[in-house]
Amino acid sequence: MYLWLRVQRLKKQPGEENLSRFFKKKIKNLVMSLYILNSNQIPAYVPLPEGMTIEESTNVGLLAVMGNTTVNDVRKRIANDHVAFVAYIDKVPAAFGWMARGKAFIGELNHEIILPLRNRYLWNFRTMEAFRGRGIYPALLQYIIRYEQEKADTFWIIHAPENRASLKGIQKAGFNFVGQLYTQQGTTSIEATERSLSAKETLEEMQIAISGEDPSSCWNCSSPYLKKRQAECCCLPADDDCIGNNLVALAS
Repeated sequence: MYLWLRVQRLKKQPGEENLSRFFKKKIKNLVMSLYILNSNQIPAYVPLPEGMTIEESTNVGLLAVMGNTTVNDVRKRIANDHVAFVAYIDKVPAAFGWMARGKAFIGELNHEIILPLRNRYLWNFRTMEAFRGRGIYPALLQYIIRYEQEKADTFWIIHAPENRASLKGIQKAGFNFVGQLYTQQGTTSIEATERSLSAKETLEEMQIAISGEDPSSCWNCSSPYLKKRQAECCCLPADDDCIGNNLVALAS
């Protein structure tokens, strides 16, 4: 039914798993962007694309194929109280996403989040290539929030700053920017903003400290924890400056 969704695994870049202590110390700021949505502030419904239906899924085979991962990995997620949702277009699997209820691991920052009560973390969303550009992502996000809003007050999500398509979907679903997350020698921090300061207590429960330091601009070019890395700087297509670029060091 869904074998056509299988794609070839991306190859890891050299030196990705065994970075020296030298490079871990030299790579100072590794950035992602954190967003928040309170369940009592959900905006108007995002229109569902024609033919779209969404459901919670425990089909480990389907989720493994769509997520390009293993069945065992999917089973571990479900056992750890992570819930998967699949969006269909005319009954064909088109997108998926996960929601964590207790704890979650941000691989790009090598950081485990322990979620406070009534907090949820949304992660690992993907729209299959044939269905992109139809507005599926924000509709899926809103569906999950409404699905869980009786049990949760706050939803968190992160994205890579260079992924502008993801950002548009997150904002359309109603999320608000909190600040840029980064890690320095193993400590995860967030820049000081009005929203991060107002959420300081909750962020500290998730072991995220507020800091005034400037983060790097691109996690693809600076994170030693990234499993799938582009060979070229991800800031170049947008003609942006890439602060903290360590691609050469990471590939050696």
